Amino acid sequence: MDSEKKTGIARREFIEISAKSAAAISLASLPALSGCVNSENSKTVFGACYHDCPDRCSWKVTTKGDKVTEFAASADNPYTAGNLCAKMARFPEDVTFHPDRILSPLKRNGPKGSGTFVKISWDQAIGEVAGRLRKIIGQKGGEAILPYSFGGNQGLVQGKAIPNRFFAHIGASQLERTICGNAAVAGVLATNGQTTGVLPEDIVHSRYIVLWGTNPIRSNQHLWPFILKAKRSGAKIITVDPFQSETSQEADWHIQPLPGTDTALALGLMHVILAENLQDQDYIDRYTTGIAELKAHVQKYTPEKVAAITGLEKDLIIEFAREYAAATPSVIRVLIGMEHQVNGASAFRAVAMLPALTGAWRHFGGGLMHMTYELFGEALNWESANLPPSLSEQTTRSINMIKLGKALNNSDLNPSIDALFVFNSNPAVTTPNQNLVRKGLSRPDLLTVVSEHFMTDTARYADYIFPATSVLENWDILSSWGTPYLNLNEPALKPLGESKPNSELFRLLAREMGFQEEYLYLSDLDIVKNVLDSNHEYMKGISFESLRKEGGQKLNLPAKWMPHASGNFKTPSGKCHFYDPNLAQAVPDYIPHLYSEADSKQYPLQLLTLKTPKYLLNSSHANVAHILEKEGTFYLEIHPGDASRRGISDGDPLKVFNQRGEVLINARVSKKVTEGVVCMPHGFWPSRLKGGSSANALTDDLLTDMGRGGAIQEARVEVSKA
Repeated sequence: MDSEKKTGIARREFIEISAKSAAAISLASLPALSGCVNSENSKTVFGACYHDCPDRCSWKVTTKGDKVTEFAASADNPYTAGNLCAKMARFPEDVTFHPDRILSPLKRNGPKGSGTFVKISWDQAIGEVAGRLRKIIGQKGGEAILPYSFGGNQGLVQGKAIPNRFFAHIGASQLERTICGNAAVAGVLATNGQTTGVLPEDIVHSRYIVLWGTNPIRSNQHLWPFILKAKRSGAKIITVDPFQSETSQEADWHIQPLPGTDTALALGLMHVILAENLQDQDYIDRYTTGIAELKAHVQKYTPEKVAAITGLEKDLIIEFAREYAAATPSVIRVLIGMEHQVNGASAFRAVAMLPALTGAWRHFGGGLMHMTYELFGEALNWESANLPPSLSEQTTRSINMIKLGKALNNSDLNPSIDALFVFNSNPAVTTPNQNLVRKGLSRPDLLTVVSEHFMTDTARYADYIFPATSVLENWDILSSWGTPYLNLNEPALKPLGESKPNSELFRLLAREMGFQEEYLYLSDLDIVKNVLDSNHEYMKGISFESLRKEGGQKLNLPAKWMPHASGNFKTPSGKCHFYDPNLAQAVPDYIPHLYSEADSKQYPLQLLTLKTPKYLLNSSHANVAHILEKEGTFYLEIHPGDASRRGISDGDPLKVFNQRGEVLINARVSKKVTEGVVCMPHGFWPSRLKGGSSANALTDDLLTDMGRGGAIQEARVEVSKA
């Protein structure tokens, strides 16, 4: 059993992924439109996954005549390494050629939410939407219009370039796109001044790997083989996670604190390290500031107190601190998992201090591994795609995406939101306080325009739906927030049916509204080429031509990327900040969210809503029948003790509820959660579930301490048999 635990599950996982990727090569039954033709009517192009994922896989697509003959991961990108994840291996049939794909503009002809539409022409749809927009702007101004988009497509062209310019031009309200990542970034920036630390492939040099609030077997699958390689060289793998994930089951040590207590745990580790003189004092003296204040602050975070907060044993906290401080090289891997709490930024801020306290940054493969997007911020010619000065200097109100439900239902908002544009997102599923969001989407006076592939739960409320191209049908440039690889996405097919890229939708609207400014009409290909026109050293050997020929390329970085071996933090002082008097909390502190006595009694269980599904990617692909069949029953993880007290047995139908809504789901009784905690998968569409509600019907629209992110995991619920 032990040998199976150490080597079996993860290896089978990747064998399965590889098999599916290989199976994807044979796609001759799929129809295709003819594109640019190479020899024998065959065309092969490179592209990349456009989803919100740290891996950003490179792929290649071959078409011949009217067939897609090959869709597979690129073997030329050593990070993708010839493997696509199980979520994307059948992308052409799951999205591009899916029989339910929307391929013509639609206009609502039934009640909002009914999903009843009739086909209309692009000319009619653009003309009517433009007319409505002109009327709204004339009566209330551009701020009555709100764009709503996020990570459904992370390509620069289809995600930002033209849409951002269009909405800035009309003076629309700005959307704070902070639901995911912003709190994490705010916390790490406060400590280090940058998020880029250890690069993913360099984890093979680490010998003590702490996976804090992250489950790479599910959400960072291409990092996992590098972790296993480090393990084969002697590394110890530790997970810190309130849920017993697949990665936790494969780890050498799973530390399972109560949800939302990461800040206290990190401060408790610092207490032990400083109390036992385990720190790297030379590194601290040279490259940090605020050690005296930090040392005084963590005095109150004794192992005893931290044990009471986190639910961990006192001796475990001490052992963890000692092991981490002694190990070389040690790395802490974080993504965004622990940010969704009111202490979210503080947790990242505190965890980011640990490598400087122990001097882990001195060693290759040691430090903190987080995001990589800053590398592309330096390397690429972003000025060519950013807002022109005439637009960037304008100021309009901003609305936080997490508060969408409240914004749509706020009668005192001046001006009210009278038009909502949704693209690359599905807020009826992904936004907290789901029932309030759906109430707002039901407003008969709200013009809702959606660019989509499918009749999502959000699209069902639209007045107009425009058919969007899939990533196989449009140009784009895809940087990465999790790797140092840059990808060009070349269309393999002409757009199916009447679908058009998001960028073209907004160009057509601009033209219909009579706008003359050239910055609204740049072509997709020109945007791509302009962004790649950079002389930065990281771009040496990378160009439009090379990306088109080779696929994803790694930025030209030093062979040994060690950003803080000699300090060089990008804080104002140039040092790691243990203490910052300019922040509301000069030192990170654990300040739990306080529930009312009535809520605590009525809803005694803390709800985690996690990315536990194997085949869904956030809410994408949750309409595909074979994927839903593989995912199986919609379930709630509940501890045996909590289940027993409620008379619940494994498999029982349940009702999970609180003051915001209820969800019908089946019980999975297990010890993957501790007592007092339950866990529900995120991403399922309400319309596909019994009862018509999913996880976000229960979540609150609270904001985090910094970064204005979503404290989604701060929901409390009760559970009963349905």
